[in-house]
Amino acid sequence: MKNWLTQTAGLCAVAALALTACKKDEMQATLTPSNSPTLTASTNSVVLQQANSTQTAVTFTWTPIASFAWSGVDHPYTPAVAYQFQIDKKGNNFAAPVTISAGAGPATAVSMGDLNAALVNLGLTPNTAAPLEVRLNANYASNAQLNSPVVALTATPFAFCAQPQKAWSIIGPAGPGWSNDYTMTYDCDAKTFSYTGPLTADQFKFRFGKHWTTNLGGAGPTVPLAKDGNNLMIASSGTYTVTLYNATDSTKLATAYYTVK
Repeated sequence: MKNWLTQTAGLCAVAALALTACKKDEMQATLTPSNSPTLTASTNSVVLQQANSTQTAVTFTWTPIASFAWSGVDHPYTPAVAYQFQIDKKGNNFAAPVTISAGAGPATAVSMGDLNAALVNLGLTPNTAAPLEVRLNANYASNAQLNSPVVALTATPFAFCAQPQKAWSIIGPAGPGWSNDYTMTYDCDAKTFSYTGPLTADQFKFRFGKHWTTNLGGAGPTVPLAKDGNNLMIASSGTYTVTLYNATDSTKLATAYYTVK
């Protein structure tokens, strides 16, 4: 009996030594990026407008992580990296940032609509300029990420305005032709309709709800428009913003006029 206990204790001691040796010989795998990402912005101040939601608010130019170095592994691999812009109020140290996907880079154009949605989620006050901080975040593992240096940005968000079911539009060969329309965007604050885009040197009119029952024409932008008035003209082809004033709907149109810029 004594001999069996002695042998068993000896085997347990050998096993314990073997486990200790394995822990001492274990190598820790490490993953080291070759560089930190960088970030620059095309502007440091932007005023966002719903009428121009699809237009670019700011273009960020950035450099990704070029490569990774492994140690302590037999089969190294290149991890996938997710890049995103983190935006927070100045001085908040990115405690609760909002994010916008940066895509693949190296240049990412962020539209006014996308930036405004992010800033509304950040809790900014519409129509009030706010100082912000932006950085590029590179996430390449569940517990590993790198950030670029911070870029300053001042932005003025807009209050979202639901578009009416029926709107004014531009029709005619200056736009898409007499059988189609360019629908104009309503601005809740200014109470105007506008269209921004390419126009051809040719004729056009305004019509409401894509129907000829209510249409506006006349002599030109300096003269009040008239129902069923003459065709209007774009003098030369180009990209313009056409804004229609005093025509919130199809009534009270005696003082309606427009500008082309």
